[in-house]
Amino acid sequence: MSAVGRVAHAAPMDPAPDRFWLNNPNAPTGINCQQIAQNPNIVLSPPFPSGATPNQYSCLPNNVAWANMMSELGMALAPTAFHPARTTGFGGFALSLEATFTSINADASVTNKDGSTTQYWHVGTRGDVNPNTNAFSGVNKYPDSLLQVYTLKARKGLPFGFEVAGALGYVANTSLWVGGADIHWSLLEGFRTGILGYLPDLAIGGGVRTVGGSPDFFLTVVGIDAQVSKPLTLADSSVLTPYVGAQRVIIFADSTVVNLTPTVDPLQQCGFQGNNPSTGEANCGNKLGNGLSNNGDFNNLTTFQKARIHRWRGLAGLTYKYEVLYLAGQFAMDVTDPGAENQNLGITGAKQWTMSFEAGVSF
Repeated sequence: MSAVGRVAHAAPMDPAPDRFWLNNPNAPTGINCQQIAQNPNIVLSPPFPSGATPNQYSCLPNNVAWANMMSELGMALAPTAFHPARTTGFGGFALSLEATFTSINADASVTNKDGSTTQYWHVGTRGDVNPNTNAFSGVNKYPDSLLQVYTLKARKGLPFGFEVAGALGYVANTSLWVGGADIHWSLLEGFRTGILGYLPDLAIGGGVRTVGGSPDFFLTVVGIDAQVSKPLTLADSSVLTPYVGAQRVIIFADSTVVNLTPTVDPLQQCGFQGNNPSTGEANCGNKLGNGLSNNGDFNNLTTFQKARIHRWRGLAGLTYKYEVLYLAGQFAMDVTDPGAENQNLGITGAKQWTMSFEAGVSF
C-alpha cells in the first residue's frame, strides 16, 4: 500500500498501474473518487444524498488503458525468435549479447466509457522525480518512444536438429528484468550436400519470457515461430545466412491487488485494529462524522481485468559467422492490427516494430 509523498525508488519508465483509475459514475459533478478518498467526510453533506457513504463512490479500474499498455510492453519483451532455421549443430554452443529496440505508441490515448481519454504511457509510467518532494509526479510528461531490452543468451545444439536457449536480461530505464527459454527444431537439419543440400532450412519453435521487478502485475509472453533460411558460404571461412519467418505472440497479463488511490493509505485512514474474527472485516478505530467506520478506502483496492492478447508478427534477419565470431540483425513487425483479435479488451494502438542486434561467439 502507498502513503502520501511516496519516496522515489523506481525508474521513469516503470509501469504505474495504480494511476489507471476512472471516476465513479455515481459521484456528483465536479467531485471525483480521489477527492472522496482524501476527505471521506465530504459525502455526509450536499450535493451527496442523505445516507451516502464513501464505499458507494470508490474508483473504478481503467481496464482499457491497462490492456493497451500490457499489450505493447508484452511485444517489447516477447521472445525474439532471433535465429536462422539451422541450429548450432550437435554439440554446438553459442553465447551472445542481444539488444532489442521496440517502438511503443508513447503519445496514444484510449477513450474511456465516460467519454474521457487516457494517454496510457503518460499516465501509466512513473516519470521524473520532483526534486522538491523527492517523489514521482502524477504523470510522465516524456515517456520513451522505444523500449530497450538487453539480454545475455546461451544456445546449445542437441541431436536430431533440436536447439535450446536460455535468456536473462533487463529493460533499460526501468526496474524490470526478463528471463526465459526457447526451443527450436530444424526439420531439415543435416541435409548440407547433394540435391537436398540446395533446399532451404526450415525450423519451427517457441519460447517464453516472464517479467520480474514489479509488485503490481505478472506478465508472461509466449512465442510460437517458424523460419526459413539458407546459409551462403563466403571464402570458406565465413557464412552469411538470411532468413524470414513468422511468429504468433500470446501475452498473459494479470494484476496483483492495486491501490487506485495511491496517495491514501487505507490502513492508516481506518486506524486499523485487526480483522473482526466473525465477519473478516477491518476493525477501524477512526470514524466518520456520522459514527460509521472510516473504511471506504479499502474499496479502492482492486485488480484489473485479466488480459489474454493474441498478435502476429513477421520476421526478417541476417546472420554472419566468421570462424567463432557471430553477428546478427533482425527486423520484426506486426502483420495485423493489434486490435484485430483483441477488440474485447479495447486495444487500439498502432502496429509495433522491433529491431534486434546480436554479437557473440559460436563454436
